[in-house]
Amino acid sequence: MKKIKLGIICYPGMELEKIQSACIDNNVEYKVIDFFDPDWLEQCSEDIDGYLIRPPCNYEQHKNIFDERVYLLSEVFGKKIYPSFNELFTYENKRNMHLFLRGYGVPHSKTAIHLDKKTALSQLNSMDFPVVVKSNIGASGSAVRVIKNKNDYKKIANKVFGLFHSEFSLGWYPFIKKNRIPLPRIGRAQKHYLITQAFIDIKWEWRMIRIGDSYFGHQKLIGDNGYASGSELVGWENPPEELLWLLHDTTNKMNMRCMTLDIFETQDGEYYVNEMQAIIGAYRPYQMKIDGKPGRFIINNKKFVFEEGIHCENACWNPRVEDFVKTLSTEKES
Repeated sequence: MKKIKLGIICYPGMELEKIQSACIDNNVEYKVIDFFDPDWLEQCSEDIDGYLIRPPCNYEQHKNIFDERVYLLSEVFGKKIYPSFNELFTYENKRNMHLFLRGYGVPHSKTAIHLDKKTALSQLNSMDFPVVVKSNIGASGSAVRVIKNKNDYKKIANKVFGLFHSEFSLGWYPFIKKNRIPLPRIGRAQKHYLITQAFIDIKWEWRMIRIGDSYFGHQKLIGDNGYASGSELVGWENPPEELLWLLHDTTNKMNMRCMTLDIFETQDGEYYVNEMQAIIGAYRPYQMKIDGKPGRFIINNKKFVFEEGIHCENACWNPRVEDFVKTLSTEKES
């Protein structure tokens, strides 16, 4: 039987070697497509069965271009891709993520997208502070700010929409420290829209992962910066079954097989989805431990059953390739 051949479309510096290793481990051929080449489309040959996509998480403009090109491959030309287009469309796109969560009735923090300063400031006197302001793209808490009062909110609105006119907007951008000196990341400036979110007092955050028929979960503990995102502090606790079913039911409703839900657990024991990400920073070959043993959950007879083992090699690309190959093989046989 002919080997499955996959095309790899990977943003520079984003896990290409890990994706290649995952293809080798799963015994599939691959071809790397240079998405930065103006002739990238000509590299997508007819003998490629499907495409593995690793989009950027740094510049919103590049992410938008990735989305446009992936849309062409998947929705216009009908090529098979993994993750799916909708999974990638919500990745590093908090505007889309909010629409998906709201449209499918998934519990999440109340979110608003403001497209002009007048609207952003219209309810200022009735707003409950603190409020959370987020950039559309940006991981590890790098572009999240907790706004504590009206004056700070006005300042960030002026940056995003311009002090006098939108044509003079400088944008809101994160900072990075070099030799303890904060430097503005102007290339990541966000302009002309503002994302606000109700502040939730959380106990911790849960990272719940589904890849194919495998389910994982662990705690993301709060770091010194006050955020769970980016703290890299992990609690290896058995995830509550309620969260496993929330992950399962949400991904099933959205027809998604490769998705991570970062879920806030409040002091009152309530759960709110904070992030949806098809790709995560997976530094370990496992994403869950129960009683010190790495493994995964699978569903058997409508119950979650723990299976010990290592299942997340190569930054979780091994299970992604495995699930993609399984899907492609099933479609070929039918």
